[in-house]
Amino acid sequence: ANTYAKGTMLKVYDWDSGKYLGEIAQALQTYNVVGNINEHQLTIAETTFGGRNELQDPKGIIDYGSLIYITLQRAKTAREAIKIMTDLVAEYGYYSGGESVAIGDPNEIWVLEMIGKGAGNKGAVWVAVRIPDDCITAHANQARIQQFPLKDSENCIYSKDVISFAREKGYFSGKDEDFSFTNAYN
Repeated sequence: ANTYAKGTMLKVYDWDSGKYLGEIAQALQTYNVVGNINEHQLTIAETTFGGRNELQDPKGIIDYGSLIYITLQRAKTAREAIKIMTDLVAEYGYYSGGESVAIGDPNEIWVLEMIGKGAGNKGAVWVAVRIPDDCITAHANQARIQQFPLKDSENCIYSKDVISFAREKGYFSGKDEDFSFTNAYN
């Protein structure tokens, strides 16, 4: 945990290779992080699904591992973590392949799946689904979110272009309600 002066920059290195990716604005306040949990009991874990190779962005500044730890330093809740993660990749670009991320706080658990938009197209397409309180989920090395509720923002949030981008790329051509994140991007 620390406080930083406005204008302080944070150097970002690829979690897997150590390659320097660039700098982002440092948060004014950060929280203590031990492993994959912070002082507010927010926890984030991931599994890589890889997805479509053409959607990796070699100029993105945020990779999956750095995204997790930067977010743990900045967020108190799972919903706040989703917003921070998706805002960071929208602003700085997403370097990694497809990721399935479990995000939990003392009150709720979410699964966020994201993949970049490819070279020259900064950001990511993503969907996040809340796991009901009486359920569990498991995921390993493949995207899990298929069809999802398009009008239930309490339990499902997604990038505004998650379906239209798939249409544009030729990954999907059906009705919106039939769209599967897994089928389109994994």
